[in-house]
Amino acid sequence: MASSRKKTSAKLPIFVAAALVKGAVVVCGMAMFSGCGSVTKPFAVPSAPVPTNSVRESLAAYQGKVVILDFWATWCGPCRAEIPGFVSLQNKYRDRGLEIVGVSLDPVTPMGRPDAVAPFMKQFGINYTILLANNGQALQGYGSMANIPTTYIIDRQGNIVGAPEVGTTSEAVFESRIKPLL
Repeated sequence: MASSRKKTSAKLPIFVAAALVKGAVVVCGMAMFSGCGSVTKPFAVPSAPVPTNSVRESLAAYQGKVVILDFWATWCGPCRAEIPGFVSLQNKYRDRGLEIVGVSLDPVTPMGRPDAVAPFMKQFGINYTILLANNGQALQGYGSMANIPTTYIIDRQGNIVGAPEVGTTSEAVFESRIKPLL
């Protein structure tokens, strides 16, 4: 009788260990599939524009985020009209993995003044990163920018989703485009 008790008590720790491992696997799997691990900490937003020689290379830092990439200039009326919507969307969805990145074309446009971008950011309460295109090469891969604003939606894998929005586009349109990606 004593030997049967030893057998039972020897199996109990193995059973408990197996149950714990199985439970851990289930919890980790649920966390992965629920998307909890896909939202990373929001980036610190610079208070001044960040010069770039390559928008594409600068966006590598945003891998794993949904990005609204907006090409604009301080002198552009339609661009100015969109900015409050971007500020609102950034406030609403930053914690879910949205990062808005504006690319100021002021340095590469005849009417632009690069020194006007930082005060403009403050005046409009811009709460997202602004890149300052140092030259036309910085825009490589995003078309001619003959019309601004031009805005792209980029998924978490870094792929452009759909056609760019050209001209003034409402906050609601951008929201409907990003929500399925978040």
